[in-house]
Amino acid sequence: MRAAKVAVLMVASIYSIACGSDEGSKTSGAAGAPSAGAGAPASVAGAGGSPSAGAASGGAGSTSAGASSGTGGGGLQTPPGSTPSAMPIISHGVPAFSSGNAVNSTPGNANDGKPEVAWNSNTGSGWLAYDLSAVSADQRKQVLIAWYDGAAPDFINPTPDASKHLPIDYKLEANPAAGGGNPPSDGWVPLAAVTDNDRSTRQHLVDLAGANWVRMSVSKSSDPEAVGFDLDVHSAPDGGSDSWLFMGDSITFQSTTYAFSDLPALVHGLAPSRWPAIIPAGIGGTNTTSALLAIDSTMSGFPGRFVILAYGTNDHANEYHMEELVQKVIAAGKTPVVPHMPWSATPNIQTDGPLINKQIDDLYAKYPAIYHGPDLWAGFEGRTDLIPANEIHPNGEGGAELRKLWAAAMTK
Repeated sequence: MRAAKVAVLMVASIYSIACGSDEGSKTSGAAGAPSAGAGAPASVAGAGGSPSAGAASGGAGSTSAGASSGTGGGGLQTPPGSTPSAMPIISHGVPAFSSGNAVNSTPGNANDGKPEVAWNSNTGSGWLAYDLSAVSADQRKQVLIAWYDGAAPDFINPTPDASKHLPIDYKLEANPAAGGGNPPSDGWVPLAAVTDNDRSTRQHLVDLAGANWVRMSVSKSSDPEAVGFDLDVHSAPDGGSDSWLFMGDSITFQSTTYAFSDLPALVHGLAPSRWPAIIPAGIGGTNTTSALLAIDSTMSGFPGRFVILAYGTNDHANEYHMEELVQKVIAAGKTPVVPHMPWSATPNIQTDGPLINKQIDDLYAKYPAIYHGPDLWAGFEGRTDLIPANEIHPNGEGGAELRKLWAAAMTK
Protein backbone atom coordinates (compact mmCIF):
# COMPACT_ATOMS: atom_id res chain seq x y z
CA MET A 1 0.00 0.00 0.00
CA ARG A 2 2.86 2.41 0.81
CA ALA A 3 4.43 1.99 -2.64
CA ALA A 4 1.05 2.42 -4.33
CA LYS A 5 0.42 5.61 -2.40
CA VAL A 6 3.80 7.04 -3.45
CA ALA A 7 2.95 6.28 -7.09
CA VAL A 8 -0.35 8.05 -6.73
CA LEU A 9 1.34 11.13 -5.29
CA MET A 10 3.80 11.23 -8.17
CA VAL A 11 1.02 11.08 -10.75
CA ALA A 12 -1.00 13.65 -8.82
CA SER A 13 1.93 16.06 -8.93
CA ILE A 14 2.12 15.70 -12.69
CA TYR A 15 -1.63 16.27 -12.87
CA SER A 16 -1.37 19.56 -11.00
CA ILE A 17 1.30 20.77 -13.38
CA ALA A 18 -0.78 19.78 -16.40
CA CYS A 19 -4.02 21.34 -15.29
CA GLY A 20 -2.87 24.41 -13.40
CA SER A 21 -5.25 26.23 -11.10
CA ASP A 22 -8.97 25.53 -10.94
CA GLU A 23 -11.18 27.58 -13.24
CA GLY A 24 -14.49 28.48 -11.63
CA SER A 25 -16.04 27.01 -8.50
CA LYS A 26 -19.29 25.60 -7.23
CA THR A 27 -21.15 27.13 -4.33
CA SER A 28 -24.70 27.10 -3.06
CA GLY A 29 -25.54 29.43 -5.94
CA ALA A 30 -24.73 29.52 -9.64
CA ALA A 31 -21.16 29.50 -10.92
CA GLY A 32 -19.38 30.23 -14.15
CA ALA A 33 -18.01 27.55 -16.46
CA PRO A 34 -14.29 26.78 -16.70
CA SER A 35 -12.44 29.01 -19.12
CA ALA A 36 -11.48 27.71 -22.53
CA GLY A 37 -7.84 27.59 -21.55
CA ALA A 38 -8.23 25.44 -18.44
CA GLY A 39 -5.14 23.32 -18.12
CA ALA A 40 -4.47 22.95 -21.81
CA PRO A 41 -2.93 24.62 -24.87
CA ALA A 42 -5.09 27.38 -26.28
CA SER A 43 -4.34 27.32 -29.97
CA VAL A 44 -2.25 24.37 -31.09
CA ALA A 45 -2.48 20.75 -30.08
CA GLY A 46 0.08 19.82 -27.51
CA ALA A 47 1.43 23.36 -27.08
CA GLY A 48 3.57 23.52 -23.98
CA GLY A 49 4.13 19.79 -23.98
CA SER A 50 2.21 16.96 -22.40
CA PRO A 51 2.41 15.59 -18.88
CA SER A 52 3.82 12.13 -18.42
CA ALA A 53 0.66 10.74 -16.78
CA GLY A 54 -3.07 10.96 -17.06
CA ALA A 55 -5.54 10.29 -14.28
CA ALA A 56 -4.10 8.82 -11.14
CA SER A 57 -5.30 5.84 -9.19
CA GLY A 58 -9.00 5.55 -8.62
CA GLY A 59 -8.05 4.01 -5.32
CA ALA A 60 -6.00 6.90 -3.90
CA GLY A 61 -6.30 6.85 -0.16
CA SER A 62 -7.09 3.82 1.91
CA THR A 63 -10.47 2.15 1.73
CA SER A 64 -12.22 -0.12 4.17
CA ALA A 65 -15.52 -1.84 3.61
CA GLY A 66 -18.54 -3.42 5.12
CA ALA A 67 -20.92 -4.75 2.49
CA SER A 68 -18.53 -3.68 -0.23
CA SER A 69 -15.25 -1.94 -0.76
CA GLY A 70 -15.04 1.73 -1.57
CA THR A 71 -14.66 0.87 -5.21
CA GLY A 72 -17.37 -1.73 -5.42
CA GLY A 73 -16.15 -5.11 -4.24
CA GLY A 74 -17.83 -7.48 -1.81
CA GLY A 75 -18.96 -9.83 -4.58
CA LEU A 76 -20.99 -7.15 -6.38
CA GLN A 77 -20.35 -7.02 -10.06
CA THR A 78 -21.13 -5.46 -13.40
CA PRO A 79 -21.94 -8.01 -16.11
CA PRO A 80 -20.02 -7.65 -19.37
CA GLY A 81 -21.62 -6.22 -22.44
CA SER A 82 -21.66 -3.05 -24.51
CA THR A 83 -25.32 -2.06 -24.51
CA PRO A 84 -26.21 0.35 -21.71
CA SER A 85 -29.06 -0.80 -19.48
CA ALA A 86 -31.02 1.58 -17.30
CA MET A 87 -29.54 2.53 -13.95
CA PRO A 88 -32.30 4.93 -12.82
CA ILE A 89 -31.61 7.50 -10.16
CA ILE A 90 -33.82 6.94 -7.11
CA SER A 91 -32.68 9.77 -4.87
CA HIS A 92 -33.82 12.88 -6.72
CA GLY A 93 -36.30 14.78 -4.60
CA VAL A 94 -36.58 12.26 -1.74
CA PRO A 95 -36.64 13.69 1.81
CA ALA A 96 -33.12 14.82 2.70
CA PHE A 97 -31.69 15.57 6.14
CA SER A 98 -28.35 16.81 7.45
CA SER A 99 -26.41 17.45 10.62
CA GLY A 100 -26.32 21.18 9.85
CA ASN A 101 -26.36 23.55 6.90
CA ALA A 102 -24.31 26.50 5.75
CA VAL A 103 -26.11 29.79 5.19
CA ASN A 104 -28.37 29.60 2.12
CA SER A 105 -27.87 25.84 1.83
CA THR A 106 -30.35 23.02 2.44
CA PRO A 107 -30.01 19.21 2.30
CA GLY A 108 -32.26 19.28 -0.75
CA ASN A 109 -29.49 21.02 -2.70
CA ALA A 110 -27.74 17.65 -2.80
CA ASN A 111 -30.48 15.76 -4.66
CA ASP A 112 -32.27 18.37 -6.75
CA GLY A 113 -30.68 17.24 -10.03
CA LYS A 114 -28.96 20.62 -10.44
CA PRO A 115 -25.18 20.24 -10.66
CA GLU A 116 -24.61 23.97 -10.23
CA VAL A 117 -25.75 23.88 -6.59
CA ALA A 118 -24.74 21.59 -3.74
CA TRP A 119 -25.33 20.95 -0.07
CA ASN A 120 -22.83 22.67 2.19
CA SER A 121 -22.48 21.94 5.90
CA ASN A 122 -21.78 24.43 8.65
CA THR A 123 -18.79 22.49 10.00
CA GLY A 124 -15.84 20.52 8.61
CA SER A 125 -17.57 17.27 9.51
CA GLY A 126 -21.19 16.26 9.17
CA TRP A 127 -23.66 13.94 7.53
CA LEU A 128 -26.29 13.93 4.81
CA ALA A 129 -29.10 11.33 4.87
CA TYR A 130 -31.88 10.33 2.46
CA ASP A 131 -35.20 8.66 3.22
CA LEU A 132 -35.69 6.19 0.35
CA SER A 133 -38.68 4.43 1.90
CA ALA A 134 -41.07 5.66 -0.81
CA VAL A 135 -38.89 4.04 -3.50
CA SER A 136 -39.88 0.55 -4.64
CA ALA A 137 -38.14 -2.14 -2.59
CA ASP A 138 -36.98 -3.77 -5.82
CA GLN A 139 -34.92 -0.65 -6.54
CA ARG A 140 -33.32 -0.64 -3.08
CA LYS A 141 -31.13 -3.70 -3.48
CA GLN A 142 -27.88 -3.35 -5.38
CA VAL A 143 -27.29 0.37 -5.86
CA LEU A 144 -24.57 2.68 -7.07
CA ILE A 145 -23.94 5.62 -4.75
CA ALA A 146 -22.10 8.54 -6.32
CA TRP A 147 -21.04 11.81 -4.76
CA TYR A 148 -19.72 14.88 -6.56
CA ASP A 149 -17.83 17.92 -5.32
CA GLY A 150 -18.49 20.55 -7.96
CA ALA A 151 -16.23 23.05 -6.21
CA ALA A 152 -13.29 20.84 -7.24
CA PRO A 153 -13.42 20.65 -11.07
CA ASP A 154 -10.10 18.78 -11.27
CA PHE A 155 -10.58 15.03 -10.88
CA ILE A 156 -7.42 14.73 -8.78
CA ASN A 157 -6.73 17.16 -5.93
CA PRO A 158 -3.38 16.19 -4.35
CA THR A 159 -3.39 19.16 -1.97
CA PRO A 160 -7.00 20.39 -1.91
CA ASP A 161 -7.46 23.85 -0.45
CA ALA A 162 -10.28 24.81 1.88
CA SER A 163 -12.39 26.38 -0.87
CA LYS A 164 -13.03 22.96 -2.42
CA HIS A 165 -14.89 21.71 0.69
CA LEU A 166 -13.69 18.25 -0.35
CA PRO A 167 -14.60 15.14 1.68
CA ILE A 168 -11.29 13.64 2.84
CA ASP A 169 -12.43 10.91 5.23
CA TYR A 170 -15.98 9.58 4.95
CA LYS A 171 -18.21 6.54 5.22
CA LEU A 172 -21.45 5.39 3.62
CA GLU A 173 -24.11 3.69 5.74
CA ALA A 174 -27.60 2.20 5.42
CA ASN A 175 -30.39 1.77 7.93
CA PRO A 176 -33.47 -0.50 7.78
CA ALA A 177 -35.51 1.69 10.16
CA ALA A 178 -38.92 2.86 8.96
CA GLY A 179 -39.02 6.02 6.91
CA GLY A 180 -41.41 8.90 7.07
CA GLY A 181 -39.79 10.80 9.93
CA ASN A 182 -36.40 12.01 11.07
CA PRO A 183 -33.32 9.86 10.45
CA PRO A 184 -32.73 7.12 13.04
CA SER A 185 -30.08 7.80 15.66
CA ASP A 186 -28.70 4.26 15.74
CA GLY A 187 -28.74 1.00 13.78
CA TRP A 188 -26.58 2.26 10.90
CA VAL A 189 -24.89 -0.48 8.86
CA PRO A 190 -21.53 0.32 7.19
CA LEU A 191 -21.39 0.05 3.40
CA ALA A 192 -18.04 1.64 2.51
CA ALA A 193 -15.39 3.90 4.01
CA VAL A 194 -12.63 6.00 2.45
CA THR A 195 -9.75 7.89 4.05
CA ASP A 196 -7.28 10.33 2.47
CA ASN A 197 -9.55 10.95 -0.50
CA ASP A 198 -8.18 13.24 -3.20
CA ARG A 199 -10.92 12.81 -5.83
CA SER A 200 -13.68 15.22 -6.73
CA THR A 201 -16.08 12.33 -7.27
CA ARG A 202 -16.34 8.66 -6.37
CA GLN A 203 -18.76 5.84 -7.05
CA HIS A 204 -19.55 2.90 -4.76
CA LEU A 205 -21.45 -0.19 -5.89
CA VAL A 206 -23.06 -1.60 -2.74
CA ASP A 207 -25.83 -3.89 -1.51
CA LEU A 208 -28.50 -1.76 0.14
CA ALA A 209 -30.49 -4.89 1.04
CA GLY A 210 -33.79 -3.02 0.94
CA ALA A 211 -32.77 -0.43 3.54
CA ASN A 212 -34.92 2.68 3.80
CA TRP A 213 -32.12 5.09 4.67
CA VAL A 214 -28.76 6.04 3.16
CA ARG A 215 -26.26 8.32 4.86
CA MET A 216 -22.88 9.81 3.93
CA SER A 217 -20.91 10.89 7.01
CA VAL A 218 -17.79 13.01 6.60
CA SER A 219 -15.32 13.12 9.47
CA LYS A 220 -12.68 15.25 7.72
CA SER A 221 -12.91 17.91 5.00
CA SER A 222 -10.33 20.01 3.18
CA ASP A 223 -12.04 22.94 4.97
CA PRO A 224 -12.19 22.72 8.78
CA GLU A 225 -15.36 24.80 8.65
CA ALA A 226 -17.38 23.21 5.82
CA VAL A 227 -17.86 20.24 3.53
CA GLY A 228 -20.00 20.22 0.39
CA PHE A 229 -21.21 17.75 -2.22
CA ASP A 230 -24.08 16.34 -4.24
CA LEU A 231 -25.15 12.75 -3.54
CA ASP A 232 -26.93 10.45 -6.01
CA VAL A 233 -28.27 6.94 -5.47
CA HIS A 234 -28.92 4.81 -8.56
CA SER A 235 -30.73 1.51 -8.66
CA ALA A 236 -28.14 -0.84 -10.17
CA PRO A 237 -29.47 -4.39 -10.54
CA ASP A 238 -27.04 -4.94 -13.44
CA GLY A 239 -24.12 -3.29 -11.64
CA GLY A 240 -22.59 -0.10 -13.00
CA SER A 241 -24.28 -0.67 -16.35
CA ASP A 242 -24.82 3.04 -17.05
CA SER A 243 -21.70 4.41 -15.39
CA TRP A 244 -19.17 6.20 -17.60
CA LEU A 245 -15.57 7.19 -16.89
CA PHE A 246 -14.66 10.10 -19.18
CA MET A 247 -10.91 10.06 -19.78
CA GLY A 248 -9.59 12.61 -22.23
CA ASP A 249 -7.76 15.89 -22.75
CA SER A 250 -8.77 19.50 -22.05
CA ILE A 251 -11.66 19.33 -24.53
CA THR A 252 -13.22 16.59 -22.42
CA PHE A 253 -12.30 18.40 -19.19
CA GLN A 254 -14.01 21.63 -20.25
CA SER A 255 -17.11 19.99 -21.66
CA THR A 256 -17.87 17.46 -18.91
CA THR A 257 -16.81 19.21 -15.67
CA TYR A 258 -19.54 18.21 -13.24
CA ALA A 259 -20.82 21.59 -12.06
CA PHE A 260 -21.37 22.82 -15.62
CA SER A 261 -22.47 19.67 -17.43
CA ASP A 262 -26.04 18.78 -18.40
CA LEU A 263 -24.98 15.49 -20.01
CA PRO A 264 -26.93 13.18 -17.64
CA ALA A 265 -30.05 15.28 -18.16
CA LEU A 266 -29.56 15.18 -21.94
CA VAL A 267 -29.35 11.39 -21.86
CA HIS A 268 -32.46 11.29 -19.65
CA GLY A 269 -34.28 13.47 -22.16
CA LEU A 270 -33.51 10.99 -24.96
CA ALA A 271 -34.05 7.86 -22.82
CA PRO A 272 -36.38 8.70 -19.89
CA SER A 273 -35.59 5.50 -17.96
CA ARG A 274 -31.91 6.44 -17.75
CA TRP A 275 -29.80 8.85 -15.70
CA PRO A 276 -26.15 7.90 -16.24
CA ALA A 277 -23.51 8.25 -13.52
CA ILE A 278 -20.54 10.10 -15.00
CA ILE A 279 -17.03 10.54 -13.66
CA PRO A 280 -15.39 13.54 -15.39
CA ALA A 281 -11.69 12.59 -15.49
CA GLY A 282 -10.40 14.67 -18.39
CA ILE A 283 -6.98 16.27 -17.91
CA GLY A 284 -5.60 19.13 -19.95
CA GLY A 285 -2.58 18.46 -22.14
CA THR A 286 -2.85 14.67 -22.09
CA ASN A 287 -2.71 12.27 -25.01
CA THR A 288 -2.65 8.52 -25.59
CA THR A 289 0.99 8.27 -24.48
CA SER A 290 0.36 9.87 -21.09
CA ALA A 291 -2.93 7.99 -20.67
CA LEU A 292 -1.11 4.66 -21.04
CA LEU A 293 0.86 5.40 -17.88
CA ALA A 294 -2.24 5.84 -15.76
CA ILE A 295 -5.19 3.97 -17.22
CA ASP A 296 -4.75 0.80 -15.13
CA SER A 297 -4.74 2.67 -11.83
CA THR A 298 -7.58 4.92 -12.96
CA MET A 299 -9.85 2.01 -13.85
CA SER A 300 -9.00 0.15 -10.64
CA GLY A 301 -11.29 2.46 -8.69
CA PHE A 302 -14.13 2.52 -11.21
CA PRO A 303 -17.10 0.18 -10.64
CA GLY A 304 -18.83 1.08 -13.89
CA ARG A 305 -18.79 -0.40 -17.36
CA PHE A 306 -17.86 2.26 -19.93
CA VAL A 307 -14.42 3.87 -20.23
CA ILE A 308 -14.31 6.82 -22.62
CA LEU A 309 -10.98 7.34 -24.40
CA ALA A 310 -11.33 10.80 -25.94
CA TYR A 311 -7.83 11.46 -27.21
CA GLY A 312 -6.25 12.62 -30.45
CA THR A 313 -6.00 16.40 -30.37
CA ASN A 314 -2.66 16.30 -28.52
CA ASP A 315 -1.42 13.24 -30.44
CA HIS A 316 0.44 12.77 -33.69
CA ALA A 317 -0.69 10.11 -36.13
CA ASN A 318 2.62 8.23 -35.92
CA GLU A 319 2.55 8.25 -32.09
CA TYR A 320 -1.07 7.31 -31.47
CA HIS A 321 -1.52 4.56 -28.86
CA MET A 322 -5.28 4.10 -28.84
CA GLU A 323 -5.03 0.38 -29.58
CA GLU A 324 -3.03 -0.24 -26.40
CA LEU A 325 -5.59 1.73 -24.38
CA VAL A 326 -8.45 -0.26 -25.90
CA GLN A 327 -6.67 -3.51 -25.07
CA LYS A 328 -6.24 -2.44 -21.44
CA VAL A 329 -9.92 -1.55 -21.06
CA ILE A 330 -11.03 -4.87 -22.56
CA ALA A 331 -8.56 -6.78 -20.37
CA ALA A 332 -10.11 -5.05 -17.33
CA GLY A 333 -13.52 -6.45 -18.30
CA LYS A 334 -14.93 -3.08 -19.27
CA THR A 335 -16.15 -1.53 -22.51
CA PRO A 336 -13.92 0.98 -24.32
CA VAL A 337 -15.72 3.95 -25.86
CA VAL A 338 -13.80 5.70 -28.62
CA PRO A 339 -15.04 8.78 -30.49
CA HIS A 340 -13.57 10.25 -33.64
CA MET A 341 -11.35 13.13 -32.58
CA PRO A 342 -12.77 16.65 -33.02
CA TRP A 343 -12.27 18.77 -36.11
CA SER A 344 -10.27 21.97 -35.92
CA ALA A 345 -9.17 24.40 -38.62
CA THR A 346 -5.63 24.56 -37.22
CA PRO A 347 -3.00 23.21 -39.67
CA ASN A 348 -1.67 20.40 -37.45
CA ILE A 349 -5.16 19.05 -36.78
CA GLN A 350 -5.97 19.24 -40.48
CA THR A 351 -2.87 17.13 -41.10
CA ASP A 352 -3.06 14.60 -38.29
CA GLY A 353 -6.81 14.46 -37.67
CA PRO A 354 -7.88 12.46 -40.73
CA LEU A 355 -4.99 10.03 -40.22
CA ILE A 356 -5.90 9.49 -36.56
CA ASN A 357 -9.58 9.02 -37.38
CA LYS A 358 -8.64 6.46 -40.03
CA GLN A 359 -6.80 4.54 -37.30
CA ILE A 360 -9.94 4.73 -35.15
CA ASP A 361 -12.03 3.30 -37.99
CA ASP A 362 -9.54 0.45 -38.29
CA LEU A 363 -9.87 -0.20 -34.52
CA TYR A 364 -13.66 -0.29 -34.82
CA ALA A 365 -13.28 -3.10 -37.35
CA LYS A 366 -10.58 -4.95 -35.40
CA TYR A 367 -12.23 -4.73 -31.97
CA PRO A 368 -16.01 -5.26 -32.10
CA ALA A 369 -16.12 -4.67 -28.33
CA ILE A 370 -15.49 -0.95 -28.85
CA TYR A 371 -18.58 1.16 -28.26
CA HIS A 372 -18.53 3.84 -30.95
CA GLY A 373 -18.48 7.32 -29.50
CA PRO A 374 -19.72 10.34 -31.45
CA ASP A 375 -18.07 11.43 -34.68
CA LEU A 376 -16.68 14.69 -33.34
CA TRP A 377 -14.93 15.41 -36.62
CA ALA A 378 -18.11 15.37 -38.69
CA GLY A 379 -20.04 17.08 -35.89
CA PHE A 380 -17.73 20.11 -35.89
CA GLU A 381 -16.32 20.15 -39.41
CA GLY A 382 -16.36 23.68 -40.78
CA ARG A 383 -18.17 24.97 -37.68
CA THR A 384 -15.91 27.87 -36.79
CA ASP A 385 -18.88 29.28 -34.89
CA LEU A 386 -18.36 26.39 -32.43
CA ILE A 387 -14.58 25.93 -32.66
CA PRO A 388 -13.03 29.25 -33.76
CA ALA A 389 -10.64 29.08 -36.69
CA ASN A 390 -7.47 29.53 -34.62
CA GLU A 391 -8.58 27.21 -31.78
CA ILE A 392 -8.78 23.56 -30.89
CA HIS A 393 -11.23 24.06 -28.00
CA PRO A 394 -14.98 24.43 -28.50
CA ASN A 395 -16.44 27.68 -27.21
CA GLY A 396 -19.45 27.67 -24.87
CA GLU A 397 -21.87 26.83 -27.64
CA GLY A 398 -19.46 24.23 -28.95
CA GLY A 399 -19.24 22.57 -25.55
CA ALA A 400 -23.03 22.35 -25.43
CA GLU A 401 -23.04 20.79 -28.89
CA LEU A 402 -20.35 18.30 -27.86
CA ARG A 403 -22.49 17.11 -24.94
CA LYS A 404 -25.47 16.72 -27.28
CA LEU A 405 -23.35 14.57 -29.58
CA TRP A 406 -22.26 12.45 -26.62
CA ALA A 407 -25.83 12.05 -25.39
CA ALA A 408 -26.92 10.85 -28.81
CA ALA A 409 -24.06 8.33 -28.92
CA MET A 410 -24.80 7.09 -25.39
CA THR A 411 -28.44 6.37 -26.29
CA LYS A 412 -28.03 4.91 -29.77
